[in-house]
This record gives sequence, structure tokens and C-alpha cells, in this order.
Amino acid sequence: MESEESVYSHCQNCGRWFRVGIRFATAEEFIDAKIRKRTVDCPFCGKNTLVEKQYLRFDEQRIDGHITHVEGRYFV
Repeated sequence: MESEESVYSHCQNCGRWFRVGIRFATAEEFIDAKIRKRTVDCPFCGKNTLVEKQYLRFDEQRIDGHITHVEGRYFV
């Protein structure tokens, strides 16, 4: 069974969220992770956008179907 957890990036140009190829098993792993910034082309507007932790969101679907969002930010 494929994991329901997904990481999304926020496009700095069009403002839409899109799935990126980063995976974590739990929200805690996402919070603790050091993510190197990079750029990708947004699948919606086609423009280059920055992918770094402050622009990421981790979605975790619980057994009851409720989806929990954990917003990325720099934890100092």
C-alpha cells in the first residue's frame, strides 16, 4: 500500500501547491529534516520557483481520513 503522506511546495510565482519528490514517513521527520534549497519548474505556471523548507507543506492522512498539514519553516 502506498503511503498517503505527501510533501508539497508553494510556487512563488502563481501561488499554487504542487507535489515534490521528497518523502517522509512522519511529520516529525519532516520537522527535523534539513532540506537543501533548489529550484524546479512549477507544473502549473511553468516558471522556475524555489523549493526550500519554508515553502513546503507535509500532509499526513490519518486512519480516520483526516488530513493533518505541517507547514515548513526554519526551526532555530
